[in-house]
Amino acid sequence: MNEKQLSVRLYGIQVGILEQTSMGDLTFGYDPTAKQAISFSLPLREQVYHSKDCEAFFDGLLPESEKVKKIIGNRYGVSPNNIFSLLKVIGRDCAGAISFHSLSDPETGQDQVPLSGRIVSEDELYEHIRDLPKKPLFLDFDGLRFSLAGVQDKAAVCLIDNQIALPQNNCPTTHILKPAIPGYENTVENEYICLETAAQIGLSIPKKEIRKIKDINFLLIERYDRHIQNNFVKRIHQEDFCQALNIPSYRKYQSDGGPGFSDCFNLLNNTTTPVLGRTMLASAVVYNYLIGNMDAHGKNFSLLYQNDSQFGLSPFYDIVCTLFYPNLSTKMAMKIGSCYKAMDVYPRHWEDLCHKVGYSYPALKRLIYTQSEAMMKSLDSSREFYVELTRDHAFVDKFIEFINENISRTLKNFEMV
Repeated sequence: MNEKQLSVRLYGIQVGILEQTSMGDLTFGYDPTAKQAISFSLPLREQVYHSKDCEAFFDGLLPESEKVKKIIGNRYGVSPNNIFSLLKVIGRDCAGAISFHSLSDPETGQDQVPLSGRIVSEDELYEHIRDLPKKPLFLDFDGLRFSLAGVQDKAAVCLIDNQIALPQNNCPTTHILKPAIPGYENTVENEYICLETAAQIGLSIPKKEIRKIKDINFLLIERYDRHIQNNFVKRIHQEDFCQALNIPSYRKYQSDGGPGFSDCFNLLNNTTTPVLGRTMLASAVVYNYLIGNMDAHGKNFSLLYQNDSQFGLSPFYDIVCTLFYPNLSTKMAMKIGSCYKAMDVYPRHWEDLCHKVGYSYPALKRLIYTQSEAMMKSLDSSREFYVELTRDHAFVDKFIEFINENISRTLKNFEMV
């Protein structure tokens, strides 16, 4: 058995081989029988892909935090900088429908997997959430080995009979558990309100809820890349925009060479329903700006696949009002027109953006007004619900006031024109 090769599987069926060469580079080649590509950036072909063409996709499946990679590397005796080795030890359950296996592992070929897991007690879960900074991804909790991209401490779990469980019998995880970010006030409540407001004004977002164990609040989000029906779980393939555009995770911000809005809108021209996708993306661009989310980078937008020829924009996720925190950057992940600074964006920058991405400026302007009105109504009507949910009247009032001020500032800039 070749220890430097991994079976790359989509929906449990091998589609190709990922190999680490003697020089430490990656190669990926599709099986002749493969019927669906694993990435827009890696279309089906006979020739093998080399590192420069495939590394961004595979690395994009791993956690971004160097600290997390180091902990995983130390635990399993592999280099934290070796993409192949990390996927070998934690690549059984990744984002989308992709997984990594030894060549000798039997293929499951299962389109759907029975929902199976061990329900954990509150005390046990509490301790593991507390240990997330030291044991990321619930490392070694019941021998779990799965991967989640991103920087924030989080873990993937199953929900069985409305109780949190750890998957068993090769069951895919169904939910993502996100506790608060240390040092930042009420990030769980912040993200929940941003997601709920998005849903109320018509944006597509995953199902979510706030849960509490003792003194820990956490966000529980249903994975949009899983479909659960009749106690069976089906993986749905997806990839983020950086993966689809062959851009490494460390370049996810436009100022670092990552995707800008032109790249994102152009990518959606290749989807099954490009007009719908571009309209949805325009709504998300406006919403992220109005809500004060400066961190809407290339890994926070994704494509969701039905098959190789049918794919479109996924639901939106990781929406947080980062402007609420004074010590976080006011620089946007992608610039609007020529402007990175949120406070310096004026109508001319929106018009410039529309020109660059091929979108109607009058339509975008209407979108800004209609979203602003809908958001303020939603926040006002939901105020008491948020207070009851969070038990934190002071935070809710301060947070809603902050967002309303951000919206008002935006509208005032248009009135000055």
